[in-house]
Amino acid sequence: MNKIAEELNRYPQDYWDFKGTTKSGIHNIGKYPATMVPDMQYQLLSIISEHLNNENITLLDPFCGSGTTLVIAQELGINSVGIDINPYATLLSFVKTHKYNRTDIYDAISKVKSNLGKESNFPIYDFYNIKKWFREDIIRSLSQIRHCILLEKNQDIRKFFWICLSEVIFKFSNDRTSTFKLHALPKDKIDLIEDRCIEYFIKIINDNSEYLNYSNTTSSNIIYGDSSSIINNKLKGEFDIICTSPPYGDNPTTVTYGQASILFLKWIDSKDLYCSQELLEKYTTIDKISVGGEKRKIINTKDIKSLKDFLDKISLKKQAKVINFFEDYYISLKCMKKCLSKSGYLIMTVGNRSVDTVRQPLDNITIEIAGKMGLQVVSKFNRNILYKKTPLTLSMTENEKVVKSISEETILIFTK
Repeated sequence: MNKIAEELNRYPQDYWDFKGTTKSGIHNIGKYPATMVPDMQYQLLSIISEHLNNENITLLDPFCGSGTTLVIAQELGINSVGIDINPYATLLSFVKTHKYNRTDIYDAISKVKSNLGKESNFPIYDFYNIKKWFREDIIRSLSQIRHCILLEKNQDIRKFFWICLSEVIFKFSNDRTSTFKLHALPKDKIDLIEDRCIEYFIKIINDNSEYLNYSNTTSSNIIYGDSSSIINNKLKGEFDIICTSPPYGDNPTTVTYGQASILFLKWIDSKDLYCSQELLEKYTTIDKISVGGEKRKIINTKDIKSLKDFLDKISLKKQAKVINFFEDYYISLKCMKKCLSKSGYLIMTVGNRSVDTVRQPLDNITIEIAGKMGLQVVSKFNRNILYKKTPLTLSMTENEKVVKSISEETILIFTK
């Protein structure tokens, strides 16, 4: 048995639930759905990095999201690369891993506070359908904050301020925020929102500034874009560890990461995002270009037994979206295998979502696809999701059956 598998087998079954632990410090900055558990990532990466005969370990997270894995890698002295197709994710990951100068941050905070107190002649910001998502007085306050952020000349500090602004937007928008899909609150609840945007922004920049990285010099390179394309065309060399949690299905029917971020992105100046303005014009574009967004016809689903068996249990209408997802998923796995070093490890956290009330066995499908690519399973274990912001049940389906949301994740570890 592999030494890593032996060590993982020593832990009790419920150990990886990390019951009683909550996010703290830098992990609380920003708003992003379905984030990884920092304690779990720390323990996993500690175990695996100790078994690698390499002083200069490198790590890749091709779906870096909020940057949890990248922050943990920094804590362990591991140089990392993070990729995401959501520009808010890459902005958040940058802010969490960038080494800031404490004096520069404090000076910038002092200046932005001063400007917020005296700036009265500023443009009222506007974008398509803005009044659906923000009350007019809220728009004015957010416009004032945005104007004062733009007065900051240091781009890295502006990025920090944008993340703080995103927390203000999350709190004071008309979006109900109880789910990841955009959905406006009823008018009576919108009327109850108290405009404390500027006061709250000042609190957030003060609080978040205490969590920033002021000392860790471990490299973390954050790249915006499609991970498969970037791995094939831009990344050089191989990685000792690939640690990631890919989407569990196409974004529009699972976690709509794009919709959960788009109101933030609408307010952020595009020159600080490294993405095209066209990407942000529609509210659903990010989700549409994510994994499962295109028809590719590159795999024969009959060759993957666990996938074929699952497809046979769901409607033809749903099959098409599932197949689109696995076309992209297959490409992602192929790219990950390509850039994994010969003695390296691939760690994937996956969840089995429901389609037509049938559980999609993403864990078993992943193992089967990886096996066909020559990757060997080192370990497989489950953990309960104890703290989640999604409801326990999702919307009723046509046949009136209740669909339960994902309450358990599977951790898969592979090696070449």
